[in-house]
Amino acid sequence: MSGEPLFVGIDAGTTGVTVALFDRRGLMVASGDRDYPCIFPQPGWVEQDMDVVWRALCEASRQAMAGIDPGRIVSVGLSSQRGTFALLDEQFRPLAPAIVWNDARAKDMEAMIAANISPARFRSLTGMPIAASWAVAKIAWLAAHRPRLLDATRWICNGQEYLLRLLGAERFEGDPSSLTLNGMLDIHRLGWSDEVCKAAGIDLAKLPPLGAPGAAVGVISKQAAALTGLPAGTALCRGAGDQQCAALGAGVVRQGMAEITIGTSAMMVAHLDHPDLAVGEQTYIGAHAIPGKWDLEGGCFAVGACLQWWRDQFEGPASGYEQMMAEAAKAPVGSQGLVFHPFFAGQITPHYDATARGAFLGLTLKHARADLIRAMLEGFACEIRLMVDAFDADLKSGITDLRLTGGGTRSSLFAQTIADVLDRPVRLLRERECSVLGAALLGAVGSAHFASIEEAAAEMVCATHSLEPNIEHRVVLDNLYGLFRESYSALAGVDFYRQLELMRQ
Repeated sequence: MSGEPLFVGIDAGTTGVTVALFDRRGLMVASGDRDYPCIFPQPGWVEQDMDVVWRALCEASRQAMAGIDPGRIVSVGLSSQRGTFALLDEQFRPLAPAIVWNDARAKDMEAMIAANISPARFRSLTGMPIAASWAVAKIAWLAAHRPRLLDATRWICNGQEYLLRLLGAERFEGDPSSLTLNGMLDIHRLGWSDEVCKAAGIDLAKLPPLGAPGAAVGVISKQAAALTGLPAGTALCRGAGDQQCAALGAGVVRQGMAEITIGTSAMMVAHLDHPDLAVGEQTYIGAHAIPGKWDLEGGCFAVGACLQWWRDQFEGPASGYEQMMAEAAKAPVGSQGLVFHPFFAGQITPHYDATARGAFLGLTLKHARADLIRAMLEGFACEIRLMVDAFDADLKSGITDLRLTGGGTRSSLFAQTIADVLDRPVRLLRERECSVLGAALLGAVGSAHFASIEEAAAEMVCATHSLEPNIEHRVVLDNLYGLFRESYSALAGVDFYRQLELMRQ
């Protein structure tokens, strides 16, 4: 090997893939990115072509590897979106577009599952409430509405297993950290729940076996090397779920630490040494990327997606988010009394309301474009506070170190707005793309370059500084948050969202 060793991280997300190369200090040396679309066949439905994702991964990888000595590459680790599942045939080929995690078609399946297993029993097994947002409900929906498709399916898998196989994995396996949003994980033994699958009518034989996060699963094949530019024979490691990788990339490896990733969604992960440290029912429990550890989780499913929607509908695809942030900065704090609900894909933590929908409330003839964009940022921050408040209530040990990660934190206005609405300090990281760093970190551990995940995190993760909340904005934003919370409750309380759903049918 010539030159300093490099570790490859791949993060295949909802709307794009990033491939990045890191040195042992966690400094990014090169990267490649490609976007890809979701498919919206009906209101509330979200699907994706996994072959399009694979082609984008190959293109991003070739971009990242351009000019890099392949002899420096030590390992490849993969992070992928959770809760998005593909239906494969005997030859591991997709039978239909994957159903994406923020798809909202399965609301009616909640009652069916609850009739077969009590909500209390479901939560005791999975660490989660019964909700249409989880893959278990969508698979049950397929059984009810697309039985022939499900009968033809040999494997129901996450994107992680599908992409690893294309890269050269010798074993077709998932891992517990990738399964939280599936809603079928027995959180105590970190395996598939027979009881939950039976209640939902899911054939366990169609689910892949489970291995450990970060484990070596093979090497980059010659075929994958030709498509990706990654050197054949390089150690290929499973990585973990995207949010667990983000937690590792943010250094969340001890009790009391938590991070929020701001991307297409805003997802929060807190380290758990044991499930019993979670005492409430507003959040949900998952498996951490650290084997034998857990995490507490919550989500806001459409933060970045709302901004993308605004850009595509009103700004044009050539416009950059920087221009939108500059426009938002012209508006006053509080957006002149405008409240934005970012529930374009439902409200997740803490209400788990798949029927909730987005809105601007309080519009007047005085409001300008800048007010609307700023109201969106403040609405995102308010939904994030709903989630953080739920963590504060549910986590026995509390949160002593809260970190912000993800592409959304590149906007200083947005990051500061979050700190202001939360009214608490938040720490920023040197590397904001923590999912891809966490994937690379797991690859470095899986290839035995580091002795443990904790050792790798201490070496590769760097927290830079804290953002303190602006006390001058406290009164306005506290009032805004109160209106945000109360207006959601009022609309949900009069069955408003369900009535909207009936109008669309």
